[in-house]
Amino acid sequence: GVCEMKPELLLTQKQKLILTPQLYQAINILQLNLVELKDLIDEELVDNPLLEVKQETGSITEKVNQEENTLTQTEESNKIREENNFDDWLSYLKEKDYRPLPNRPVAEKENRYENFICYRESLQDYLLIQLGTVVSSDIDYKIGEYLIGNIDDNGYLTVGLDDISLDLNIKRDKIKKILSLIQSFDPPGVGTRNLQECLLIQIKYLGISDIKIEKIIKYHLQDLARKSFKKIAKDLKISVSEVQSLADIIKNSFDPKPGRRVGNFKEVKYIFPDLVIMRKIGGGYRVILNDSYLPQIEINPCYKTILESGNNISPYSKEKLIKKGSISDHEIKDTKKYVEEKLNSAKWLIKGIEQRKKTIYRIAETLIEYQKDFLDKGILYIKPLTLRKLADRLEIHESTVSRAIHNKMVQTPRGLLKMKFFFSKGVDKKSGGTVSTDKVKKLIKEYVNNENCLKPWSDQKLADLLSEKGGVNISRRTVAKYREIL
Repeated sequence: GVCEMKPELLLTQKQKLILTPQLYQAINILQLNLVELKDLIDEELVDNPLLEVKQETGSITEKVNQEENTLTQTEESNKIREENNFDDWLSYLKEKDYRPLPNRPVAEKENRYENFICYRESLQDYLLIQLGTVVSSDIDYKIGEYLIGNIDDNGYLTVGLDDISLDLNIKRDKIKKILSLIQSFDPPGVGTRNLQECLLIQIKYLGISDIKIEKIIKYHLQDLARKSFKKIAKDLKISVSEVQSLADIIKNSFDPKPGRRVGNFKEVKYIFPDLVIMRKIGGGYRVILNDSYLPQIEINPCYKTILESGNNISPYSKEKLIKKGSISDHEIKDTKKYVEEKLNSAKWLIKGIEQRKKTIYRIAETLIEYQKDFLDKGILYIKPLTLRKLADRLEIHESTVSRAIHNKMVQTPRGLLKMKFFFSKGVDKKSGGTVSTDKVKKLIKEYVNNENCLKPWSDQKLADLLSEKGGVNISRRTVAKYREIL
């Protein structure tokens, strides 16, 4: 027979998470970094007249609880019911130009960590971040910090090694070793002492194997600058046209001022770490939330005038206001509704900021506990850690951890780092357990830096070395992948 199609009504049950505006705002606040959060607060101060900058100290949580208790109380001990106050407030709400109060002044005695860096995408700060991830001793970091402090914006070291040796009272060979490490940083050619050294280092990173280019850089830079192509051609026993081609490669592929590749030199930017990890005097570490940059906000107490008056305003006062022509009966009801909406919005904003602080603080404390060896000794001691593992430990959702560390910076004794730096997958060890992929990359980098440039190790040889010396089980293909990244 022919199948008949009939409309049917089927009922099914499904579980579905509905994001309320308040929940959406809380999620959004959690994933904002410090600068983005300040922008949001500034916008809310302009948009919401019930918010103002707090003039006294105190916990945001205490203030929210205080406001909630006020709402539930019916006592009239602190009520403000004078009609002239109500009239003034309505006039205030009808103004369109809401301006936030200035940020609260910070007392000179307040302990404010110097927790922001002003830079033009500073080359020096960029190098310090890299230094903090590869050195394992304080003395090496201090030497590197001194060297980086004497690298100009073009990427060149402006002080001789002998002078640095005298200043630091450290052997020249030790300083040269740290300088070689810095010269392996990005951008290629940084930390060099002259143009020739700068270009020779770039040869390795550009993957150029033409020995003639290396000879031109070593012996004929002045001739190249003067465009004495015939002289170069005669010395290298090649044609002038080939010299011209090599000169074009050098001109287009090499960078004589590698430091200029980092950042925008017209625009000054600021990095504000969301938190600071500091060493305790007696050992260990502590977390400091960097919220001194944020305006401390609270709810303007004058909102009680509207909520306590509103529809309960006396007939005489209402008639007086309407006759005065300042407001209608309908506008009085609308204003009360408007104030209630803005009050709820302000409360949720303050709660969201407080919850963000608590979540980031808990995560940071756990990271300190888990990655203490890295903070003490350096990158070789970082442990494998996934978002899920930390989330399980804190009994929160993995997505919460992901949002909390998103685009966040942390100032540590190892330098200024992204929070996600503390997380990495692991590679199996021969003895059991896992080792951080960052540690494996560091070992590969050390082996490559120490290899014979004329006879570089194969990926398989590096895998064998990692197995024999590092106790790490790793495939040739994984080595090749990490080698390419480095």
